Amino acid sequence: MKLQEITVGEIVRDNYHAASVFRHYGIDFCCGGGITLADACEKKGVDIDELTKQIKSAPWVNRSIGDNYNEWSPDFLVDYIMNTHHKFVRQKIDEVAGYAAKVAKVHGGRHPENVEILKKFISLSNKLIEHLNEEESRVFPLIKKVYEKRQIGEQPGNSDIAELKAELSQMVDEHEDAGALMAEIRELSNQFTPPLDACATYRILYQNLAGFEEDLHKHVHLENNILFEKMEQLIAA
Repeated sequence: MKLQEITVGEIVRDNYHAASVFRHYGIDFCCGGGITLADACEKKGVDIDELTKQIKSAPWVNRSIGDNYNEWSPDFLVDYIMNTHHKFVRQKIDEVAGYAAKVAKVHGGRHPENVEILKKFISLSNKLIEHLNEEESRVFPLIKKVYEKRQIGEQPGNSDIAELKAELSQMVDEHEDAGALMAEIRELSNQFTPPLDACATYRILYQNLAGFEEDLHKHVHLENNILFEKMEQLIAA
């Protein structure tokens, strides 16, 4: 199959280093990763030949350092996501919200977009915390339960399979909501580019928002395109 016919999510799943190429062109590889490279380029007005060239020249995963996420088992992925990305979100939201509140208060008059950024980041934070709690209390334990049964040769119960399908669908929908809010913040912040009169706090806020988005994209990619896909295949077998 030609690279143009492969979905964006699959390309990043096979080599996460391609994510930086998609990020540069503003192509969504996590929530919107289900479309082909050709469709993504057409949607964004990107030269597909140039993008393909850059993807092919991106460094490939070094399996010796353990970053080939697609080879990880579902239970290991769950623990990694919680210990890395869930932990990051919980540690950063108050810090970023604090910067956003200060910038909105001091600079909101001349740059009213920062008032909207604060509102949207608070909304995003509330949604994410609720989402993480749902995953940790219901979804991830169910994933481990179903995976462990498969590992010992047992068939998961129909109720567990039905519940897992419903949970995964809901999580994907919530990911899309979070991704849409983050995209709105990116647009409001002029792609996280502070104005010339920005103070140090203003610049730190935008740097933190860019980092928060980068982590969110990887977080959602690991769940939507790898963990959830593995589980869909497992319960369909």
